[in-house]
Amino acid sequence: MPLGKTKIAIIGAGFVGATAAYNLALTRTASEIILIDVNKDKAKGEALDINHGLCHMEQMNIYAGDYPDCADCDAVIITAGLNRKPGETRLDLAVKNIPIARDITKNIMKHYDGGVILVVANPADILTYLIQKWSGLPTGKVFGTGTALDSARLRYYVAKKLNVDIHNVHGYVIGEHGTHRSLFGAR
Repeated sequence: MPLGKTKIAIIGAGFVGATAAYNLALTRTASEIILIDVNKDKAKGEALDINHGLCHMEQMNIYAGDYPDCADCDAVIITAGLNRKPGETRLDLAVKNIPIARDITKNIMKHYDGGVILVVANPADILTYLIQKWSGLPTGKVFGTGTALDSARLRYYVAKKLNVDIHNVHGYVIGEHGTHRSLFGAR
């Protein structure tokens, strides 16, 4: 599959952001991947690690950057934010991550000129709603990933319980991504 001229920025170079960048490189989804993080050295290190593996993949431009690099992006993926601590609710986490998401949105929009924004940071539904509102973008430009993960978990647990191949299980969780205590256990 030849690469098109697809440019993707990832805000947050932690575990989720670095994994997203690695997966995009491995699947040759983008020709240009930019990692943006408040910890510039972390973003540089993650970009360098992926670049070292390019000899096994098609050539790409992967680097640590900053918000001006969001210009001309086909997608901006937001993974940045604090992790939930033991005993902390999603609403407790929202109190901490809302100011971070507001700052990220403000910085993206200074350079935004198209593309979609994908919100992976938690709490995904709350942040997706707020980023949509703060950005002023029309419907269909800001997406969240919360129930995609819930749907994957549902398929996994049903396949495991029924001892069938996961590819033969289809279903979707619709609603808010949150704490599920039934089939999934507390998450």
